[in-house]
Amino acid sequence: MAGNVDEKRYQIISLLYIVFICFSVISIKISLLDSNIYTIRSLDGIQLEELKKVEISNKIIQDNITLLEKSEKAKSYLKISNHLEDSSKVIDSLLLYINDQFEEEETSILKQFNSKNLITKTLSKENGIKVLQKNLFNLDSIIQSSKHNLDSLPTSLRENIPIIKTVKTIKSKEESWEDYLFLKKPTAISYMQLIRIKLLITKSRLIHQEAALKEIGYLPTYFSPFNPKLYVLKSEVKIYEEEEILKPDQKAVNIDDVVLDDFFKNLLNGLNTENIYVGIQVKLINNKNKILGDNVKVEVIPRVEIKPTDSTIDAVFMNEGKYLIRFIDKRNSSNTILFEKRFQANNLPDPSVKLSGYLAGNYEISKDDLLKVDRLQPNLEINNLNFFPGRLNQFVIHRISNGVEEESFRNYGEVFQPQTQSILGNVSKNDIIIFDQIRINLLDKTTRQISPLIYKVNN
Repeated sequence: MAGNVDEKRYQIISLLYIVFICFSVISIKISLLDSNIYTIRSLDGIQLEELKKVEISNKIIQDNITLLEKSEKAKSYLKISNHLEDSSKVIDSLLLYINDQFEEEETSILKQFNSKNLITKTLSKENGIKVLQKNLFNLDSIIQSSKHNLDSLPTSLRENIPIIKTVKTIKSKEESWEDYLFLKKPTAISYMQLIRIKLLITKSRLIHQEAALKEIGYLPTYFSPFNPKLYVLKSEVKIYEEEEILKPDQKAVNIDDVVLDDFFKNLLNGLNTENIYVGIQVKLINNKNKILGDNVKVEVIPRVEIKPTDSTIDAVFMNEGKYLIRFIDKRNSSNTILFEKRFQANNLPDPSVKLSGYLAGNYEISKDDLLKVDRLQPNLEINNLNFFPGRLNQFVIHRISNGVEEESFRNYGEVFQPQTQSILGNVSKNDIIIFDQIRINLLDKTTRQISPLIYKVNN
């Protein structure tokens, strides 16, 4: 009898031990959840840095919106960026909603960090995770249906969030999207997922903005006023466009690929397809003889006039748009394409104008200094250009005294005509001189109207 009691007691103890082991396995150590606070802080820090870049991109986009709207690809990227901004606002609203709900319960995110009940209850409400889910799935549909998007595997929101109704776990168990990421999980995990998704949205927004700006020649750079050299930031993520995919008869390489062949090494070092501006002669190839020899033919499509010199191949692009430079092997009748690359020719940026010989930038000037000036001087500093690529066509000068316009004259050309010189000779202290309606014709066949110059006569 005693033997039966001991056996049953042993079975009960063994069962309790097994239950204890199971609970030990399925429970999550509080210290592991607490450590998520550092992950959240790190993601928040990265988020702030990315937003600084977004703000800079926004400013450049606003300043160049007319030019950007001429590019279908740029317009598509900016449209996606706007939807991404809306999604970021939805996440911000959800985070604020969670904090408000926790305050109503007289608690906080940190106090509930290891608990899953309140966060699950909050996210399950109508204003909770359903709102974000609807927004993100709608965002995915917009991105995937866009003709031009950058949702490649390394940056794909669909893959990295992920955005899929039913998610398969590592153990091949299927869970709904909201359960897999957010519900029935400690606050530490659910809240961190929201911060992580917010960062992914911001990063994708920045990628699309930078891609749009790249269409008009803008690239992220490091710049120093003490060093004229610009250091271009190249993305680690390579987005292959349709025109960059090799065709069956094409032995081509991309500019970022590691190429072992000496020809391609030399070609990539000598090829210049960056900062191409309409109307300005550019050196497409340096060290021509060393790189090309007599066996390689160069074509540019659409066709432009190519001007070979002893050591370079120069060209002038007369129209804005995309071009293709192609290098063809002439050694056999098949004219094998060795290498081709697409690039953009852009209209010239807006020039600036100043009073010739007057360097001060505080917009106050003495009458003596004003009388020494004989012209308006247009400037455009690109590609080490040693001349101005255009002509200042006309401007209107106004003299304002005591708030009343006393004189004005339309001056043709940049040199001051006698009537302009006469107006300058009549100025008195506290008069305002305005150079307005400054029109400049550039070599890219465009006409620009420059912002007015305004000076106050201080003595």
